[in-house]
Amino acid sequence: MLFWSKIQYIGISILPGLVLVVAICYTGQKKWQTRRQLMVIFIIPLITLVSRGLNDFHHLFYKTASINTAPPFPMLKFDIGPFYLLHVFYANITLIITTILFVRFFIRAAPFYRNQTIIMLVATFIQWLGFIIYLFVDIPWNLDINPILFAVSVPVYALGIFRFALFDLVPVARDTVFEGLKDGILVLDLENRLVDFNSVCKKIFPDISKQYIGSDISTIPGNPHKINEILSSNTSPQVDVSIMEKNKTLYFHLSTSALFDAENKKVGTIITFNDITLQKNMMIKLEKMASRDELTNIYNRRYLISLLEIEVAKAKRMDRPISILLIDLDHFKAVNDKFGHPFGDKVLRAFARIVKENIRNIDIFGRYGGDEFAIILPETSSKTAFAIADRIRESICRDLLAIDGKQINLTVSVGIFGTAENRSISLDELFDFADKALYKAKNMGRNRTFFHEEV
Repeated sequence: MLFWSKIQYIGISILPGLVLVVAICYTGQKKWQTRRQLMVIFIIPLITLVSRGLNDFHHLFYKTASINTAPPFPMLKFDIGPFYLLHVFYANITLIITTILFVRFFIRAAPFYRNQTIIMLVATFIQWLGFIIYLFVDIPWNLDINPILFAVSVPVYALGIFRFALFDLVPVARDTVFEGLKDGILVLDLENRLVDFNSVCKKIFPDISKQYIGSDISTIPGNPHKINEILSSNTSPQVDVSIMEKNKTLYFHLSTSALFDAENKKVGTIITFNDITLQKNMMIKLEKMASRDELTNIYNRRYLISLLEIEVAKAKRMDRPISILLIDLDHFKAVNDKFGHPFGDKVLRAFARIVKENIRNIDIFGRYGGDEFAIILPETSSKTAFAIADRIRESICRDLLAIDGKQINLTVSVGIFGTAENRSISLDELFDFADKALYKAKNMGRNRTFFHEEV
């Protein structure tokens, strides 16, 4: 009997640790699933197994051991030692941790997972039942029923594992599939409370964590207002949202779909965030290419005119002034003929840079033709427009322009036209009057600013 008492501790010592590992794996405690943590979990079972096997030499597990031959059947009688107490302490600590893990998971889990968790909790409570009976019930013959109930709990754990295929779904399916998705996924119940989410959601909700499971989605910090909008809709809308992350804009296509159970009854909602940042940035780049002059990176003629149409309509509607500057680079053809077109391109880029440094954010600057440029000045009277034009002209001609080791004296001629607050004018008239002013500036000797006055 003493020999078999040693053999039984192969299972008795290791089983509490194995149950704890099952709970850790099932509830997804990744930080505990390391080699070091496993060594910590099984170090005491190893001490228990060795100390029981070598008890005849140290008597620290059982101080004494004897056989009680009194009816109805023979039983082993022990006086416990410190290593036995260590084993009992370890078994109860692992049982407490296991129970806490399963209860916490049950509270936060989606309905599908709860049936599985109940089975695991039942097995855990069978072990608790044995411990409580051992403490508070006077069992005949001093029989320790803990090993018996522990053995009973094992088939229940097996039922939970194999009947519900726990480890086919958790954590393999969830971690590999759910966490491996490139899209952000939020799972909500019928009350729009958070049930689950994957790690991609942290891009959208940097503060999201497991502590928000069970909370209303609207209470999560950083919740884009679009989520509340689509959840309140009876349809399944799809919208795009933008999120700032470390001074970088991320774009997501947000869509919802209903979640149904096996009986085709709606049990929740899935919100999907499809990362479309690459596509969106490509569209922005294409739009920029369609609106920008490739050489100078300012607006091209087509986009410039479309913006001017908008500003003219706004000025008419609000009875506000608007002005336009037409700028021509003096003798630019001679620069190209003398230094070549690549050098001339650099002159145009340098000119565009100087102009941008001398206008406001609300002003609209674009390339109107080869060496002709236009600036739209919203909310600007002709007097103010003249001052801006003269400042630009002086900034360009004041210093020699140094490019590729060469210095040139660049000058410009500027034609100006502006409307009064109560003056309604068409787009063609604006360009026509400004062009006439530019013609006068060039005929007066160039490097001039000229304002066209209406007759």
